[in-house]
Parts: sequence; C-alpha cells; structure tokens
Amino acid sequence: MEPKKYKAAVVGLGRMGHLFENDPLMKKPCAHGGAYIYLKNKVELVACCDIRQDRLKLFSEKYGVKKLYTNYKEMLEKEKIDILSVSTHSPQHKEIVIEAAKSGVKAILCEKPLASSLKEAEEMIKICKENNVVLYTNHTRRFDNMWRKAKEVIDSGKIGEIKVINAYSTAGLLNGGSHLFDLLRFYNGDVESVNAKLNKDNSTDASGTGLLKFKNGTSAFVDIDYRNYVLFQLNFIGSKGMLKCGGMIRGDKTFELFTGKPSQTQTGLLELEKEEFPETDGEMPLVNAINEIIESIETGKKSVSSGEDGLKALEICMAFHESDKLNKEIKLPLNNKDHYVIPRETSYTIDGKFPEIYEKNNILPGF
Repeated sequence: MEPKKYKAAVVGLGRMGHLFENDPLMKKPCAHGGAYIYLKNKVELVACCDIRQDRLKLFSEKYGVKKLYTNYKEMLEKEKIDILSVSTHSPQHKEIVIEAAKSGVKAILCEKPLASSLKEAEEMIKICKENNVVLYTNHTRRFDNMWRKAKEVIDSGKIGEIKVINAYSTAGLLNGGSHLFDLLRFYNGDVESVNAKLNKDNSTDASGTGLLKFKNGTSAFVDIDYRNYVLFQLNFIGSKGMLKCGGMIRGDKTFELFTGKPSQTQTGLLELEKEEFPETDGEMPLVNAINEIIESIETGKKSVSSGEDGLKALEICMAFHESDKLNKEIKLPLNNKDHYVIPRETSYTIDGKFPEIYEKNNILPGF
C-alpha cells in the first residue's frame, strides 16, 4: 500500500514562493514550490496562485503545475488542499490564512513576519485553533540543521551559562530582525523587556539598536542596520566559552565554538581556544519544515516554529517601535496590539531574473 500523498498549494510566487530557485548560487530546494516538488513521494503540488500572470507562467513551466489562479479564494473553493504555503507580503497574511483555515486545509506554512500587527496575528492563531489547523511560521533557521546543532551545543552546557548575546543583521526589523528575534527566543527563552532606538532612515522597514532583557536574566545587544555587505550573526558569551553563529563569510555559514583552556601566556588563567563545531548534515530547511508539518498532521506533534512563535518575534519588532516612540524601556507582553507596520519588499523582473542586490535603501532581498 502506497503512503498517503498530501495535496499542497502555494499562494505568492515571489522570492520565497518560487524565485529563489532561479538563483544559480543558492542550494536547492530553497523556496516553497521547490521543496514540495523535492518531496514528491509525500506531497503533490496541485495548484498555485499569484496576482501576476508572468509568475504563474514561470512556476507552471518549471514544475508542470497546471492549475493556476490569480484569486486565492477561487483556488481554495475549487481545489482539495491539505497543506498551504502563504508566501505573499505580510499585509495579506491574515486574510489568506483565515480563509484557508475555514476552507478545510490541514496545515498552513506562513512566511514571516506572521502578520502586520499583533491583533492580526492573534486572530490568525485563534481561527486556526478553532478549525484544528496546524499553523507554522517559516522562521527558516529553526528548520536549519546547523542552527539546530548550535542549540544542542548551548543546551548541553558546553559554553556554560549564557551571560550576554550580541546579534547583528543587515536587513530591517521585520526582515532580518524577525529572524534574529525568533532565534534569540529559540535559544534563550522569552524576552522580558526591550529598550531600543530606531535609525532615522528612509526605509519603510526600520533599522535600529536595542537591548533585550530575558526572563532568565540574560541580556542581548541587537544591531540591525543597512550596510553594503551581508551579515547575520549571533555571538553567545557563556561562563565557560563562546559560540559564534551565522555570519556571511564568502557565502558560508560560520559556526565557531570556543571553550576555556589553560593559558599559554599566564599561569592559572584560562583562555578561549577554538574547538571543532560538531558535524551536521541533513535536508534543506524547507524540506525539514514540510516533513515536520506532515508529522504534526499525523501525530499532533507540536510545531518547533508555531504561530505563537511568529507572534512573539513580531511582538519584539513592535516593541522596538514603541520603545523608540516613548523613549523608554518597554515591558512585554505589549498592551498595544494595533500598531501596524508594513515591511518593504523588493521586486523582480518579469522573466524571474534577480535585480541588483541593493536598491536605493540598501535593502537586501530575501533574508
């Protein structure tokens, strides 16, 4: 007896929906459509939706998907869909997720940021729960084997108690910042307060610096700013050692582990010495995500990157804005649920080729 095949569809055929698959330098599969095709023994990609006919044409030509829609409601009405990827811009997430949850889908994989306000995110989570729909937030690094291995290293006590974290991103709060905030929670638990200052630039996705205090007593300094190079890095300073995660050094993810060893220059002291970071392999992040979605559908297993996790990352983004506006430290959870921020998105040419890496605001596509 052949295993059950789940029927999947994608709404939004931009970078994460499809176009990243056209970048010859990126390891595949790296977008939703490509990940479903890769898992063809478990999933059948039955339909796709985008308001742009050129993107529908590109997607259909690449993957052979014949059922193409410019209206997602029509797609939900006509197609039997088990797993839906929502990879549109965030202002559309709420409406699409809620309609999908009511239509009978079993699971939704929604891009980050989960919504454009906390009120929207809460409503999305509520409707999904009421309709017994599994809601995953695609904070991709939670599904990445290297970032998961880093969590194992931290949880093992190898670098001791985390004293402070330094985190950096060269994309805005709702773009790279959303990933930073989510990873900080993934490794270190919930944030208690935020004290932040935004940069006065022209971007509609703000940048800035902030100090996060966690419920476990750890603090994190966060620097999110647009620069002319790519950087995404978290440095964990522990009582026994240090772990550097991320970076973009000549295209490589850099994970470096340092632990205390007897000093070679002074008796009685310990100095940091580099150790080999544990080897890891496995599938690409979106493949892991879809496999785990299927497991959640079949067994009820809790998501490692749930709707609630997406909401919590969004809340930290919003706290940056609130702290800057009120010029004070902001305690979480936030009382203001209506603050609405629209992240700026880059666009692509009609033939799916990638534009210049930077636009006038130096915003990197696709963090």
